Amino acid sequence: MIGAPLATGMRPAVCSKGGVVRLTRRHLITAQGLIAFVVVVGLGGLLVLQSLKPRVSQADATATALQQVRWMDPSVHGFVLVSARYNPAPDRVYDDLGNLIYSESHSSCRIWIVQGPAWLCHADGVWIVHLRAPAQGEFKNHEAWVLVNGNSGTVSSASTNAS
Repeated sequence: MIGAPLATGMRPAVCSKGGVVRLTRRHLITAQGLIAFVVVVGLGGLLVLQSLKPRVSQADATATALQQVRWMDPSVHGFVLVSARYNPAPDRVYDDLGNLIYSESHSSCRIWIVQGPAWLCHADGVWIVHLRAPAQGEFKNHEAWVLVNGNSGTVSSASTNAS
């Protein structure tokens, strides 16, 4: 209600003859503080959302994974992409069948200049790239799982399996 005193004891906003509300200095400062708070929270939210997106594209992560698999097992040819998904904080990574293929353990991490406790640490986001090659030699199935760091594009972990 315009013109009603607030419970805090502040003076009410003054309404002039033309229906225009004039705010007291205290009301203006309060409004400016509220606007500044909303802007800061909004910018913080945008920064958090931006940090969840990878800097490395899916195509680059797949190319890195293919290069890694070729280096690990040069005798196997024809690896193709089965799937690639991004995980922003992978403490544990599971394959398509639910088997654990990667687990990160933290004892501590650096936070600015101080070593922080493990519960403050989180893993960098990774692309989880699943590759498959056709039957070659005595093996009918060749699969590879490669974790590519979403920020730097380096390989965090890689494994191949032939059956």
